[in-house]
Amino acid sequence: MITLSFRPLQNGSAILVRGAHFRICADGTLRGPDNTVAARYLDSLWYLGHKRHGSFDCTGPILLRITHLHGQREYIGPYDSVRATNGTIVGDDGCLGVHAVRDGQGSTMPDVWQEVSFLSLDERITHTR
Repeated sequence: MITLSFRPLQNGSAILVRGAHFRICADGTLRGPDNTVAARYLDSLWYLGHKRHGSFDCTGPILLRITHLHGQREYIGPYDSVRATNGTIVGDDGCLGVHAVRDGQGSTMPDVWQEVSFLSLDERITHTR
């Protein structure tokens, strides 16, 4: 089971979202195991319903399944923790990659991930397709 902890923009408690796995899709949605939209990424913020959050954390061990723009998939990790913030995925040692690009930045980014899946070590076995 994976728990995502969404950080509020201002004072307040974090919102916890749990699921077997999660996926940031190319359309900016964060989807859970049943493909239901758990959150949306828009204008550098995560929206859970009408509430805005600056980032979310996920503690591990966590594997990331990355789908590059050209369709290549790879697994990276495991990581003790990762954070999704400002269109990037940040791991233990810094920025791991980019899942969203603001207008005007696309040409300078080496590789933007089309999709990022957050998997537990057990989930990798069921998601190797």
